[in-house]
Amino acid sequence: MPEPTTSAALEPEFEAVLRTCLYGLLEPQDALHEDTDLAALGIDSLVVVALLVAVEDTFGVSIPDEVIGFEIFASPGVLWGIVSGLLEEQGRH
Repeated sequence: MPEPTTSAALEPEFEAVLRTCLYGLLEPQDALHEDTDLAALGIDSLVVVALLVAVEDTFGVSIPDEVIGFEIFASPGVLWGIVSGLLEEQGRH
């Protein structure tokens, strides 16, 4: 089985969460970068909810309701920006 192509810009645990939630939309060998267009991969509201839950559970953060919108799931970089900001606020990043 081919190894996934990774991007140095993505935090490895975050990339693993993304790849799990994007199963069936992203081939294991496909590159995943900060600016990958998640909508072009075919994410829908079910994937968005799965990503939200997985990211919150994995990183121990709670994304505020006022921030949640389809636009934060536009790319891995946008979502990681939110998560890493919350981690910094908690003194964990």
